[in-house]
Amino acid sequence: MKNIKLLFLLIFMTSLTACGQQKKYVSYTVKKGETIKSIAKDNDMKVRDLLRLNPDVSRKPDANTVIIIPNTKKKVLTTSTTTYNGKIHTVKRKETLFSIAQKYEVSIDDLKKTNNLIGDNVSIGRELKIPPKKKVVVVETSNDDEVGEVKGVSNSKYEVVKDDTIYNITKRFTISEEELLALNPALKNGLKLGMLLDVGVYVDEVTENIFIDDITSKPLNIVLMLPYKLNSTSDYNTQFKKKSSLLNIVTDFHSGVLVAVDSLKKQGMRINLKVVDTENSSSKITSIVNSTDFDNVDVVIGPLFLKNAKLVAKKAGNTPVIAPIYSKSQKTISEGSLIKVAPNKKLIEDKLINYMLENYSGENIVIAGDAGVKSIAKITRIAARLKSHDSISKVTILKPEKGYIKKERFVKVIDTVQRKNWVLFIGKHNITANDVVNNLGVMSKEKAKIQLFSFDKGSHFKNVSNNQLARLQFTYPKEEFVDITSDTVKYFRKKYKQKYHSYPTKFAIKGFDVTYDALLRLSSFDSFNEGAKAGISQRVGTKFDYTKKLFGSTENKGVFLIQYQEDLNLKAID
Repeated sequence: MKNIKLLFLLIFMTSLTACGQQKKYVSYTVKKGETIKSIAKDNDMKVRDLLRLNPDVSRKPDANTVIIIPNTKKKVLTTSTTTYNGKIHTVKRKETLFSIAQKYEVSIDDLKKTNNLIGDNVSIGRELKIPPKKKVVVVETSNDDEVGEVKGVSNSKYEVVKDDTIYNITKRFTISEEELLALNPALKNGLKLGMLLDVGVYVDEVTENIFIDDITSKPLNIVLMLPYKLNSTSDYNTQFKKKSSLLNIVTDFHSGVLVAVDSLKKQGMRINLKVVDTENSSSKITSIVNSTDFDNVDVVIGPLFLKNAKLVAKKAGNTPVIAPIYSKSQKTISEGSLIKVAPNKKLIEDKLINYMLENYSGENIVIAGDAGVKSIAKITRIAARLKSHDSISKVTILKPEKGYIKKERFVKVIDTVQRKNWVLFIGKHNITANDVVNNLGVMSKEKAKIQLFSFDKGSHFKNVSNNQLARLQFTYPKEEFVDITSDTVKYFRKKYKQKYHSYPTKFAIKGFDVTYDALLRLSSFDSFNEGAKAGISQRVGTKFDYTKKLFGSTENKGVFLIQYQEDLNLKAID
């Protein structure tokens, strides 16, 4: 039995490593005697390219320095019956050409052409060749009377993806609806998935930095602690989805840190970055903290897991130790120098309820939810919180009967006289969520104004129509929010792709946000605690609203309140 467990562990560890090797870049620990030149030669790359990936590493790095290098062992999917070298997708139950095209960000037409498909149906188990993504076509133009190209100005093409609207395309490319229709006569027949649109002459205004801030010349020493070598998988299994390998998460976070450091350095900040491998081992961390002079460290970013960050915070004195990732145990962990970036889950609930209480103006309130014991208990508790408002005396509760909520029951409780209705969904079941959205979404706007709320937009909403959610002004709280229409987000994604040849994951964004915000606060104030009091800030996908607990840690209360707009875009309304 012991041998079987050991074999299973080895297989699991191997599978994690295999997942990590699909990354374009991986971490590498410098060995004694190695130089940037020798490492570049071993990886068949130029020295300047390796230095560009690791801007804070000298040409002769110390042994055990962690750097990022290309993944030379990256695998390519192939089949034994074809010379096709792209991605292969095996069709699963309930999948359609539309869902597969959306997953791989390709058009349905290209998917059908690549696989010689005639109709719109595809059988379960069929292997489909995935065509390469169509990049935005940019053609540099020039005047016949002039020599050379016109820099930064181009005629651009844009491929329509799911949830695009004419409105958000015009905003994204700063073009009027009339101009877009004139350039694309086919739009008269409606916007269709996969259409390649001419979006006119697009001027790409490139600034030097993602954010422009007041930077001081105060030197900062940072220690980045991450588990590059996987010693134990227990924390990983409980805190992350298994489909994401820990190696991928760590290298993505690290890459985001480097983009932040690079951006701040370009603005004049003096930064010394030291990267340390914790190996996700308490004994290794103890050894690291015992050999570290924290008097010469301005901030520690990491370790990744909160219990390990607590070990560092105990020894760090007044040096802030930033724990970037949420932990289920973070309520019970509180050290004076510990900075918790992820908000507690109760703050998510408070964000929505406080918004409703502060903005209440006579709405008819209905709570619709699941019939499970936990859901009923939560519904009762939330109803009591809402009734604590001086003007709210009644909250109507709808629960499933025989597994669902009939349309007639919604019609009966919706106010068509005053017309203002707030419906709060509490639950996790797909059927109940579908009942709520589908029945409310078809009601006449002239007879009743309905706004739908929920504490999250989880998998129970995956089968509902975004059009219905937009019609209901669906509103929910979220710890992280990346507004893809924002110029800041678009520029960050562009800068990241230029550096790493792929778009940033949520962990790369988190690495950037945490590092950029922390260093800016430290640079502008004498201590992190003073900087934390300076006010709320928002970066690419994270809101920072710090509060220091008496005799405890500093915690982030930054939560977004997201709302569906009529054009299907998501907007942070608070």
